Amino acid sequence: MDDNCHVRLGGYPGGFRETLGVRTDELFPLLPGETRQLTGQVPQDATATLWSERIRLTSAEAIASYADGPLAGVPAVTRNAHGTGTAWYLATRPDPATLGVLLARIRDEAGVRPVLATAPDGIEAVRRSGTDADYLFLIDHSGAGGELPAHGVELLTGKSVHGSVTVPARGVAVVRETR
Repeated sequence: MDDNCHVRLGGYPGGFRETLGVRTDELFPLLPGETRQLTGQVPQDATATLWSERIRLTSAEAIASYADGPLAGVPAVTRNAHGTGTAWYLATRPDPATLGVLLARIRDEAGVRPVLATAPDGIEAVRRSGTDADYLFLIDHSGAGGELPAHGVELLTGKSVHGSVTVPARGVAVVRETR
């Protein structure tokens, strides 16, 4: 047996129990097509699929609970303040709209802001900082392309950028930004 292999006794989620503030004592997989309603700080029509877990809160707060089935009233989404941060736990797979609402809340509470608030859906914007310049990477995943605010030099074409840069459909633009 490998000396680096450690079994964590005491149930799931193992070494993350303290951070997450929950303890799972039983898993309840859902059949294909089977759903559970969720209630709490989620949209009114929130549902979940794939799996569910019976968890017990140790220090976390319940954000959403199962509204039906054998786990009615049991927390399904939790939030736990731990150290200087916050840990979230999903004991099920929320529907896409509900997951979007939860991720937006997590992002907002963490103070995460988009690189470009005006970037349309489907255009990824990432900024990397170097010692002498910042670099704005724009990637079109939508196939529509777009015009985005930028100032500097577009490195793939060598053109100066004054106010905006065009990201071609399914293309990329990389702008070395002026500071």
